[in-house]
Amino acid sequence: MQHWLDSFHVFLLILLRVSVMLVVAPIFGHRFYLARAKIGLAFAVSLVVYPLLAGQQLQVPTALIPYILVMVREVIMGLILGYVILLLFVGIQFAGQMAGMQMGFGIVNVFDPQSHSQISIIARFLNILAILLVLSLDGHHMVLRGMMASFEAVPLGGVVLTAPVMERIIMLSAQVFVIAVKISAPMLICLFLVSVALGILARTVPQMNVFIVGFPVQMAIGLTVLVASLPLFQVLLTRALAMLERDLMALVGLFV
Repeated sequence: MQHWLDSFHVFLLILLRVSVMLVVAPIFGHRFYLARAKIGLAFAVSLVVYPLLAGQQLQVPTALIPYILVMVREVIMGLILGYVILLLFVGIQFAGQMAGMQMGFGIVNVFDPQSHSQISIIARFLNILAILLVLSLDGHHMVLRGMMASFEAVPLGGVVLTAPVMERIIMLSAQVFVIAVKISAPMLICLFLVSVALGILARTVPQMNVFIVGFPVQMAIGLTVLVASLPLFQVLLTRALAMLERDLMALVGLFV
């Protein structure tokens, strides 16, 4: 009986970390998916992970409050891992938001069910494209590898939040702006040059309504540059995934 109780405690902690991480991660935890499907996926992944961790020596607290604290730590661990993965897609969405505003799509927003907010249609397009590219580049495997690395580096019940961990999370959050600028740089530069040209044209030909003329010009040039920069977007996303895996492993190592 004691063996089955110990096994239940191990599986419960695994399920908590896995389920929270998969719910927060953008690929597995999308709000379009049914709750039953996400619960089933978390349960299936936990069943696969359990035999690999069944031999861990887990000191289960006998009191209720310490046991709840252990469970909360596992939930926090899953939240941190999922949040770090989510930062990449936040940067991509921010890049599309900036480009869409400059192109004149600021008034053409769509509802994003993932963030429950109004975002630019360009941001929505880049977000969907990034999910497809991540799946084609085996990014979901990277997420699962990071999850397994967390179990190897941080045993069940051994999650401790330290100052280096929080500093690393803040540094990774700052990388959102770097990713956004890198992705949106071609569109922003071209649209800035178009705005300068339209400003010069407005000064030389005051009779021309630059707003009427410039709006379709900015949209056409912005969409053209967006299509032309899609290969660059794939290259940047590939590098960002490699950096994400490296940062995820480094973050997991700070919990030790």
